[in-house]
Amino acid sequence: AGLAKSYVHAQRMVGADKIALPGSGSNDDDWMPIFQKLGAPNNADGYQLQNVELDEATLLSFKEMAASSGMLPRHAQAAAEFMQRQSAAGGEAAQANMDAVSQQWDAELREEFGMAYDAKHDRARAAGKAMGIDPNIWHEIRLDNGLPLGDHPFIIKLFSGLADQLGEDTLEGATTEMVMTPDEAARKVAELTAPGTPYWDKNHPAHDQDVAEVLRLRGYQFPEQQEG
Repeated sequence: AGLAKSYVHAQRMVGADKIALPGSGSNDDDWMPIFQKLGAPNNADGYQLQNVELDEATLLSFKEMAASSGMLPRHAQAAAEFMQRQSAAGGEAAQANMDAVSQQWDAELREEFGMAYDAKHDRARAAGKAMGIDPNIWHEIRLDNGLPLGDHPFIIKLFSGLADQLGEDTLEGATTEMVMTPDEAARKVAELTAPGTPYWDKNHPAHDQDVAEVLRLRGYQFPEQQEG
């Protein structure tokens, strides 16, 4: 029975396609007919990848690489899907890093500007506009971390400082409300409460006015207490 089964199997193999593998000294050109015999396309157009959303240039480059290396369609599909997953993971990681840096920058500015946070941003934008800078440029120019140039704390502080030097008449659309940062308020408080000032002399005509002003400035100096 075993001999008969072997004979039948051998008969079935007669006439079947055979592939002679190249020897140990073969090169890529020797192997290419083998890959194509197994189903590899002759050119990049032969790869019909499904559910792969890579950009057109990357996809074309991948197909050309697959064709030049004799990659089988199912292997090309698996490789392309892997690339897509890696690309998505990399994009998510980059976005997470951008979000973290953006939050850090925002926290730094909120701590430094205090209650003047919104006003400083407003005046920084107005200063750029007054100097003839296209407002779109702050979003079009991207830093190495992917965030727009206009989000960088240095730029915001630089142009908010320039706003103070330009004067209110040139700051179209900027707030004219005098809102101080904690440091600015602290310097003014130190000036009003210096030894020998009316703040310490209850009989001085300006005493009550200065005491009220210092109390107002304390709100800018310690914004967290105001929020509480």
